[in-house]
Amino acid sequence: MRLTNSAILLASLLAIAMQGCGLFSSSPSSGPAPALSVVQATDLGPIPTNPDILGRDGGYSALFQGYSVWLYDDTFLAKPNYEDRTLLSDTWSFTTDLNAQDGIPGFRERLDSVGAPTMILPETPAEQAFNQAHNGTNCQTPPCGTRWALWPSAIVVNPVDNTALIFYMVVSAMPGNFNFQGIGTSVATWQDIQQQPQRPTLNPPIVPDHPDLLFTQNEPGFGSAAFISNGMLYVYGCDYTSGCKLGRVSPANAQVRSAWSFYAGAGNWSAQIGDAVTVFNNANILSISWNAFLQCYVALYSPPFSQNVVMRTSANPEGPWSRETLAFVAMQPTPGNGNVYDALAHAEYDANNGQTIYVSYSRATPAPFSSEVRLVAVQLQSASSEP
Repeated sequence: MRLTNSAILLASLLAIAMQGCGLFSSSPSSGPAPALSVVQATDLGPIPTNPDILGRDGGYSALFQGYSVWLYDDTFLAKPNYEDRTLLSDTWSFTTDLNAQDGIPGFRERLDSVGAPTMILPETPAEQAFNQAHNGTNCQTPPCGTRWALWPSAIVVNPVDNTALIFYMVVSAMPGNFNFQGIGTSVATWQDIQQQPQRPTLNPPIVPDHPDLLFTQNEPGFGSAAFISNGMLYVYGCDYTSGCKLGRVSPANAQVRSAWSFYAGAGNWSAQIGDAVTVFNNANILSISWNAFLQCYVALYSPPFSQNVVMRTSANPEGPWSRETLAFVAMQPTPGNGNVYDALAHAEYDANNGQTIYVSYSRATPAPFSSEVRLVAVQLQSASSEP
């Protein structure tokens, strides 16, 4: 998502673009006590990256067909890809190394005909033609640098058929710092890791000229976090202005808008998205998963204007969620290049049933358009076992 090397509050700016102007609200100290405490957090250093990748952010992941698959947003390349592009709106990496104790050195990318990393989400022919015509390195049509971007978020694997769902946002980006507009969000299906995911086609479309979108720019951006529990897909739509809303749907019907219901509070679910209530706030990009060691759900994210990475716990997807507790303080980015906004836990690497979890985040580095993704091991303790 980092449109320039100054990644200052990009997530919160996107929230304003999609939800309307306003200040973010937060109540990090509200709620019950967390069901955990942190024993120690150990920085394992940057995850080794293809040298042709200067920088990228994001990093949602899941175990899919034998691989840990990681999804990234805006990715800057050291040399052009086969379309003469040096900025891709999404890329991906994968590895069979599922032991993160000493880091994760085994990542690979699928490469195009000139050896450049490929995108994970396919552009439509219209998006591809538009982006090529406005490509900043070989521009045919001004304004140069204008583009359609596809930013992936949560990836969920359905254990019933071992297929994956990839949530994503469609963004209209213009030249200049933070000059972009979220158009809406949706979910793609991924049948086979050897093939590309497939974006849906809704007829009639919910968003004009974008028949793949399930949710509009004025609705929660569902896909901020997602998991499957007891056969149901639970999906959070979060931003810093209106907090996290919760939807659920059968995984088989994830691309059917009318099949969704939304948590309306007091144990009630509604078919009307306007009835959705905020289950907690102060988060945008985050991970939520069941932790077998703690026997509860753990949400992990970085609050705005902060280097802190925090956690909340709950016995149920809808809450009540605990107040925040500090997991660790992330390493400061290169001065002038913003705060941490994409801290994510990777449940496929949980050790001892989740007593140790592994967390990634990106940070800007000194070279232009460069960044690194760092990995941190966080050892947890149940609050009930504290002396």
